[in-house]
Amino acid sequence: MDGGDDGKMRKGTGYYSLKAIPAVMLLLALFIIPIALTFSDAFKDGGDAILAVLRDDYTYHLLSFTLLESLLSAAISVLAALPFAAFYSRYSFPGRRAMLAFSQLSFTIPSILVVLGFVIWYGNNGYLNNILRTLMDVNHTPLSVLYSFKAIILAHAYLNFPVAFALITASWSTIPDSYENAAATLGSGRIRTFLMITLPSLRGAVASAFILIFLFCFSSFAIIMVLGGNPAYSTLEVEIYRRVHIDADLTGAAALSLFAFAVNAILLALTTPGRKAMRSERKERVLRKARGWRALEALLLSLLMLSFLLPPMVSIVIRAFYTRDGLFSLKAWEGIIGRGFGLIGHSLDALLISLIIGLVTALLSTSMASAIAMASAKRNSRLLPFVASLPMAAGSVTMGLGFIFVSSFISTRLELGGYALNVLFVIAAHLVIVLPFAVRTITPGARLIPDTLASASYTLGKGRGRTYRKVEKPLLSPYRRKAFAFSFALSLGEVNATLMLSSGNVETLPVLIYRLISSYDYQGAAALGTLLLLQALIVFAIGEAKGRKNAVL
Repeated sequence: MDGGDDGKMRKGTGYYSLKAIPAVMLLLALFIIPIALTFSDAFKDGGDAILAVLRDDYTYHLLSFTLLESLLSAAISVLAALPFAAFYSRYSFPGRRAMLAFSQLSFTIPSILVVLGFVIWYGNNGYLNNILRTLMDVNHTPLSVLYSFKAIILAHAYLNFPVAFALITASWSTIPDSYENAAATLGSGRIRTFLMITLPSLRGAVASAFILIFLFCFSSFAIIMVLGGNPAYSTLEVEIYRRVHIDADLTGAAALSLFAFAVNAILLALTTPGRKAMRSERKERVLRKARGWRALEALLLSLLMLSFLLPPMVSIVIRAFYTRDGLFSLKAWEGIIGRGFGLIGHSLDALLISLIIGLVTALLSTSMASAIAMASAKRNSRLLPFVASLPMAAGSVTMGLGFIFVSSFISTRLELGGYALNVLFVIAAHLVIVLPFAVRTITPGARLIPDTLASASYTLGKGRGRTYRKVEKPLLSPYRRKAFAFSFALSLGEVNATLMLSSGNVETLPVLIYRLISSYDYQGAAALGTLLLLQALIVFAIGEAKGRKNAVL
């Protein structure tokens, strides 16, 4: 662990380093062992599989498409967020706080719900096309969206626009009006002021939002798999899954995973140095009250945002109670309630196991992330955040493949197996996937705790452990609560690694929804999706219950 920018060691850092060691060691073990076994398989037969991947033109087609859809998705999400952030960072109006909270809700919406919502809302026989047919009095499909490149980009924008909006609005709200007023006094127009004054002040937030969304989209799976609907739109993650579950080519999948890991690691290394902790040393500006035309603009912008974000999720709830022909039916719900908790991976069983996995994952990730974040803050460490970010270089599908090799190794060498062990592997995969985000959520809070508080506690004779429990931990609790909710939501909605790893043995709610979508049972998928959406809303409410202003992504 390094000493940071200035090389100075703060008093009491040893205590926090010791607390972080078990968390770092467990993270590295859960990351390195699966990756090492994956790469070991890739190098079988003298590395022929790796050479085949490197020589195959299709590999570079996959890479170019993955980069293209990620760059385009991130750019559109950020550009679309800018005008909304510009208004919301300047004006106050009724419902502003609710809209900002609603944008944060996207952090807890699983990607599989976006897939389901898009199929039900934008499908050829979806609600939007049915409405358009009625209005236009036509029998053909007025709007063709699904199973195309535009469906992938639109779904990624849907999922990530609120992320960019929340991050940029938070940063823009801290830019003093005096900067822009001074530029206006000197004769600069609004466009020139934005380009020369505002945009440079926002570059950290814009870059952070762009990079975060790019990395999300680079490892996207369910959206590509379902909404793309065309082999031409395959990404590296989708191809790895296909080689495992369709071609049964684990060695080829491992070789491609090695290639994807190398690309991801390069991207992570290139983007990490420019990413600074989002510490706001400036106070939030005093907002002007929106009156007259500004009030109308606030209403129009809010309605525009809601008209984009609400329909897919609302359509899931409606479809859960209505058949394709528009007839009210509780058949899907009767199927859910009629099944017991036999832990065989269906309906309520999937709900129960999802809750167990999510709860255990969230508890472990929050505890580990707190230790890593405090050690990082106390030591001004750049190394610890980098180590915590390493799993992001692998991707969830690659991590799922890695745990397949771990499971195979244990069952072959140690002759261990069974459902409970499979659940443990899923929890381990979820933990290593969500922990980087938990660390990123808690670290800003840890860096904002004044050193003087700990020093005062030491002066009063309190030990380091008691100081942390009684003084620092309570200050960290809003960030810990947010990290718990975020980790629980990510685990609850995780489908990539679970689908790779479970092979039908551990069927969580998102995996079951994915399979119902694949079998065109949209009402059954919508009923389970409604339960998953309800859980996401509850988790979001818990995360926002206290300290909402201090919650940081």
